[in-house]
Amino acid sequence: MRLDELRRLRKLLDEATGPQDVFMALRDRSLQGEARSRALAAELRSLQSLANPERFMGNPPAQDLAREILGQLAELANLARGPGSAEAPPADVEPPPPAIREAAGDGVVVIVGANHYRLESRVSEGELAVIHRGRCVAGPHAGVEVAAKVVIDRADNDFMLAEIQALRLLARGEDPQRDQVPALLDLFHAGDGHAGVVLPWLAGSDARALRARFADGVPPEHVIWIGRRLLSVVGFAHKLGVIHANIEPAHLLVRPHDHHVTLLDWCYSVVDAPRTRQGFRVYDPEFSAPEVAEKQPPLPTADLYSIGRCLLFLLGGDLASGTMPAGVPDRLQRFVRYLTRPSPLQRAQDAWEMFHELGRTRAAIYGEHRFVEFVVP
Repeated sequence: MRLDELRRLRKLLDEATGPQDVFMALRDRSLQGEARSRALAAELRSLQSLANPERFMGNPPAQDLAREILGQLAELANLARGPGSAEAPPADVEPPPPAIREAAGDGVVVIVGANHYRLESRVSEGELAVIHRGRCVAGPHAGVEVAAKVVIDRADNDFMLAEIQALRLLARGEDPQRDQVPALLDLFHAGDGHAGVVLPWLAGSDARALRARFADGVPPEHVIWIGRRLLSVVGFAHKLGVIHANIEPAHLLVRPHDHHVTLLDWCYSVVDAPRTRQGFRVYDPEFSAPEVAEKQPPLPTADLYSIGRCLLFLLGGDLASGTMPAGVPDRLQRFVRYLTRPSPLQRAQDAWEMFHELGRTRAAIYGEHRFVEFVVP
């Protein structure tokens, strides 16, 4: 976390008239009782992680500021819980206990509460986390094939907590697009306090691998349904106040046989930006909107820009010039260019509007909608 972000958090706390100005769970009328307590605890953990003094080693003034913020957070959380809460905080305010790890042949069994997850293969390693593939062998999730995602550096736990916060919020949505977001099965701390989550293992190919299978780009008719699925899940998230903020081809999981698209990796997401005053936390020069590099306040239009860049990539376009192959229909090219205009005020503003516009584009080019089998070489 940068020092200016820490100062923004301090400003939010100083200007708050009560806990409801800081904790979104207190403003969600659908949350009551234990569900509200759990949501409050999750938000508190996320903010405490952001203000962890260990993240500012070598900067004593910043560490002092972080400690003051932790004190303010504790006071507001106690007010939110009601009388007596300072003496007896709920048990779930603290991070979850470390998972128990037991050797199991070539892999390990990670025990999280009643669930026993056998992890046998390490499938990928990114900048933030390592992903292991396995299966739940005992407990409520027994039989489910899973992916366990664990941060590499515990200083990055706040990114994992951001993903947990976003996935929990999206799971409360009632729209069918909820199935296009990974479900959160469990969360835990592994080893030296490294945060981890357990998600269902999802079949499919990420969009980078998919593009590599087509020498001249993915056929435009298929790029259109991929784009519509992507716009719909982003529209769903935006309605709930969540900006993904890091959409790129590796985070799009495409299932060709039934035309399903899942949007992965919500570690950099921004929740309720006008209230939390969170900023963008990652910049991808190929897929992020220009305002991300300029550190402008987050707007949903940044996700739309990234979607346009993903479509350009899938179509076989040139990411440097923005040009597309001659075989891409002109109307589809105009649609992609509208998504990727440099100014956030001049480009597309609403994901659902663009979902419907892309449907009209498909009809104008290919006629009445029909299911076309997607054959991947």
